[in-house]
Amino acid sequence: NGLPVLHIKNPYAEAEVSLYGAHVLSYIPKGEKDLLWISGKSWFEEGKPIRGGIPVCWPWFGPAAKPNHGVARISMWEMEATRVEADMSTTLVFFLDKQDFCGMTARLLVNIGPSLSLALRTRNHSMHSCTLSEALHTYFAVKDISKVSILGLEQNDLPEEEKLFPNLRKGRLTFRQETDLVCHPEEKILVIDDQGEGRRIRVERAGSASAVVWNPWIAKSKAMEDFGDDEYKTMVCVEAANAKDGAVGIIPGATHTLRTRISLIR
Repeated sequence: NGLPVLHIKNPYAEAEVSLYGAHVLSYIPKGEKDLLWISGKSWFEEGKPIRGGIPVCWPWFGPAAKPNHGVARISMWEMEATRVEADMSTTLVFFLDKQDFCGMTARLLVNIGPSLSLALRTRNHSMHSCTLSEALHTYFAVKDISKVSILGLEQNDLPEEEKLFPNLRKGRLTFRQETDLVCHPEEKILVIDDQGEGRRIRVERAGSASAVVWNPWIAKSKAMEDFGDDEYKTMVCVEAANAKDGAVGIIPGATHTLRTRISLIR
């Protein structure tokens, strides 16, 4: 497709990461299926976001300005470093300089090992405080969304307008309709219980005031050019974020780090 992609293989896993967007496309633990999902209709061309994997939404999340979800996911990042760690995991370091645009730079560290870990470090180089909203917008592959639940959310974690969300009961969120939740839970671990595939995936967050859970369901899937009509059945987004009321203020010269770690726990 013309976009530069790194292929990583070590004793723990295989992964693919594109310099375009510093975008993790695939993470396959040894002997397992891919934990990440990519749309069969995704664009793979500069100027358009990749639908699936782990888009980096930065320095804003959502439609706060144009382009939607910020500039990071449609920018070519610099490959700053690669290294093999003492435990034989692999670390990739990507850098994006947008000081002329927003006064900030971003550095993304991706570690491919027994788990997949990402750390998004933002530095404010300007002379004034900046407000940052962001997400590691992870698309997970599932067998059948009707047999998937998210463990670890409670009603009190939901935004005020969603307090009576019907598909969250006793800490288990299920999918029967379009779901687009920006929550602010104290719990830093959510678990995707994929009963159709017979596996569980743990999603850990740090430096993250928000957790996002998204599935577009039927109507929105049909409305998106880069999303198959029935693909909502085989994906779910569970994201580490700082979004909406969870946006972060960064003073001049300061750094903020958003982290997520993804693990197959069966």
